[in-house]
Amino acid sequence: MYRLIIADDEKAACKRLELFTKQEFPEIEIADIVNDGYELVRRVEELKPDIAIVDVNMPGMNGIEAIKLLHEREVKTRFIINTAYDEFDYVKQALDLKVDAYLLKPERKENFLETIRKICESIRKEQEETDTKMQRELLLLDMQEVLESDIVYSILMGETPGKSMSMYCELHDLTFCGASVVTILPLGFEEESGRQVRAAWKEIVHRALEGLCNGIVHVTEHGISLVVLVRKHSEEQPNIREWLQDLVYLAVEELNQSYPRLHFRVGIGGVYENPEELPRSYQESLEQLYNRTGSEQAEEPEGKLEKWQEQLKEIGYKCKRGQVSNYVQEAVRYIEQNYVKDIALDNVSEAIGISPSYVSRLFSQELGITFVEYLTELRIVEAAKFAASSKLSLKQIAEQTGYPNTAYLCRVFKRYTGKTIGQVRKEAQSGTVR
Repeated sequence: MYRLIIADDEKAACKRLELFTKQEFPEIEIADIVNDGYELVRRVEELKPDIAIVDVNMPGMNGIEAIKLLHEREVKTRFIINTAYDEFDYVKQALDLKVDAYLLKPERKENFLETIRKICESIRKEQEETDTKMQRELLLLDMQEVLESDIVYSILMGETPGKSMSMYCELHDLTFCGASVVTILPLGFEEESGRQVRAAWKEIVHRALEGLCNGIVHVTEHGISLVVLVRKHSEEQPNIREWLQDLVYLAVEELNQSYPRLHFRVGIGGVYENPEELPRSYQESLEQLYNRTGSEQAEEPEGKLEKWQEQLKEIGYKCKRGQVSNYVQEAVRYIEQNYVKDIALDNVSEAIGISPSYVSRLFSQELGITFVEYLTELRIVEAAKFAASSKLSLKQIAEQTGYPNTAYLCRVFKRYTGKTIGQVRKEAQSGTVR
């Protein structure tokens, strides 16, 4: 079934075209008949017909102007100009607009019918090609998911993903130059468990890496496995490890922003040019991940608050003495002034005029901590100060330290300090704060 609009200010001409169409083309529905260019534009946008037969000389906006406007708005309707004017200027404008046909009044029935048949056939073939293309894309998508699962499972089982990796690279027109396996572990996952949440992680990581690299993302019940395919070494990418860390940071930052109640930790394996060594990269990612997590767990929570207080003081001294770059000084100043808001790395980078990945690198290199770690430390230490030296309620402390609600503040505070805010307040009142 096709839909057609007739646009002509002559009622007799409209009726003639309507009768021709209904008599010869039962598969065509006359969606509407309009009498001016403005109405044509409005109804085409509303009804989205397959074909519009348009007169040139209509009141308000003429047919040429209406078709031009609809083309600018990227409608997919096919246009036939049906007019008594055969002047060169009109014909040229119609050619420029790439209309499908130019008929002269009074139109011969045979010409009209042949024109409609050709356009309907063209629309049918185009739809078939679109359907075939969609089926092909769906098939390729299914094939890609199978290949990605096979690649990741092979690596996790200590096997070589050679054949699947070759097929994956061929599918994406890639040359395998090397890859690294990254393991991302969500701490506190029991708070936000569920298949739907895990499915969202995959989309978030893909979105973060889009346009930057080819990454194979696989989510299990326990975490995220990411295979990053590296590009051929070039002068623009002198340090492949640093480039990889920046990519992974962007992915984790997106996850942290989408799921602030979770804490994502990362292990990055080595980059290997042979697919047979990717299981080794996976093991290295686990070693880095669990060694790091183990060292964090070994630290007593009660000691973290005092450690963070000292660390923040040291960062303040470094900034005042000019022992860090101006960019870091500006970033620290911006965070101190805005930590009560819902800020992210992008806000800091925009405020000081450098890229998010560069801000991240400077924090790690010059301060020894990440942006997220610094922001968390600042908020927790400030929350402890408010608890010890003021009568602010939990809700007020949450508002003053950038936490969305009191429940989240209490959970994070307890996790990192080993104490409740009430305990900190009591210890301050009794003079036993440690």
